[in-house]
Amino acid sequence: MNPLDWSLISGPLPVILLVGTLLALAWLAAGRNAPGRGWLWRGWLRRRAHGEGAGGAVSVRWLAIGVPLIAGAAVGVIAVLTWLINNVWRPFADSLPFPIVLWSWVALVGLLLAVARQPLLRTWPRRAAAIAASALVLATAANQVNDYFQAYPSLRVVLAPWLDPKPMLPKTVHEKPVVAKHGQSIVSIWHTTLTMPKTGKVYQADIPGITSGFKARPAYIYLPPAYLTTPRPQLPVLVLLAGQPGNTRTWVDSGQVQAMMDDFARQHHGLAPVVVMPDDLGSEFADPLCLDSRLGDAQTYLTVDVPNWVTSHLQVSPPEQGWAIAGFSQGGTCAIQLSTQAPRLYRVFIDISGQDEPTLGNRALTISRAFGGDAAAFARVNPTTVLARTRFPNSAGVFVTGTNDSKFTPQQRIMYRAARRAGMNVTLMYLPGAHDWRVWGGGLKRNLGWLASQLGITGGSP
Repeated sequence: MNPLDWSLISGPLPVILLVGTLLALAWLAAGRNAPGRGWLWRGWLRRRAHGEGAGGAVSVRWLAIGVPLIAGAAVGVIAVLTWLINNVWRPFADSLPFPIVLWSWVALVGLLLAVARQPLLRTWPRRAAAIAASALVLATAANQVNDYFQAYPSLRVVLAPWLDPKPMLPKTVHEKPVVAKHGQSIVSIWHTTLTMPKTGKVYQADIPGITSGFKARPAYIYLPPAYLTTPRPQLPVLVLLAGQPGNTRTWVDSGQVQAMMDDFARQHHGLAPVVVMPDDLGSEFADPLCLDSRLGDAQTYLTVDVPNWVTSHLQVSPPEQGWAIAGFSQGGTCAIQLSTQAPRLYRVFIDISGQDEPTLGNRALTISRAFGGDAAAFARVNPTTVLARTRFPNSAGVFVTGTNDSKFTPQQRIMYRAARRAGMNVTLMYLPGAHDWRVWGGGLKRNLGWLASQLGITGGSP
């Protein structure tokens, strides 16, 4: 197997990294040429001045005082940084999970130990070994963070933006499509052609915020095999959103959306939704909450600019027939928000591990930053409030959560009950996992059949 395809999450490699890191930390702390007698810098300089070696023995003072001092300093640095991130910068609605904080501390300890060893290592190979040891610790810490979210199953996925850059979307040649009549499913009228490719394609595209003024990053678009043939069927659209922090390639790489959709298409004569993965954030750490507010007009972008661009550049079913929207975490919150704000456009949704309201951390902060303190403006777009006062008998959705997700599962239950009371046709699905890609990717894959039925691919047209 190509090393790029070795699993970073399961199998021997994560175990090898963990064992190697323990050995690296042990060597950095107590290996040969660790500080011996006179481990303070002044003592070391005095020993050098008298022609003494760096010392092969490891002093009790170094192990009892030096190493704990470095570990304690790392605790202090990580504690301050965590507090600043959670309370001052606030790039995320939720506080940093403890495993992320813990492995950040481990990485910093490895770095500080390597720095402390450098003056005592008399040859460049040994100094390079110390640097390599700290790099191993850093790599393992990063992979443990990766394991927490299950985001990158292999190095190939990590390097995908460079190994597999996506071409820009070519201009679509519009022609008369195969259109299902009311009450017909697309699969019942579609016949595969000799020119239909076996797999779909993913393209990159710029979707400007002409109406909203929203400055979006490039979007990604999946076109199924049936779309890439002549004549093509008129297919529905799935708007797919990532979480925060995140980017528009997240579903392409970590979510493996092309393989997922291609697999579905193989079982349905090349048919699958056209998947549009637009930007709803503006930057990696921004969070405009999928609303029109002081933070930007993300809602108008996703409900006006994106549909206008899609219908002018792609040959798909018209928005008035109803599209679908799905996402995970913050993207899941966005899915239920827009299904209540624009129910005719997004009448079908999948909310995976979403929140019970758009938030920057707490309601007071959200209202202050996004709406200038106007609580009524927030209430007009808060989905639980909207669901309490409005009926949505034509909307259908799925709420998905992880069995081990103690933070988001209660919020998904709140949203599910609110949607049911509002007349939506909804279900609540539990999948093995926590707030990670086992649930996010599984939440979409497990519901593709239901989604295709709702959009008229396999079920009758609404």
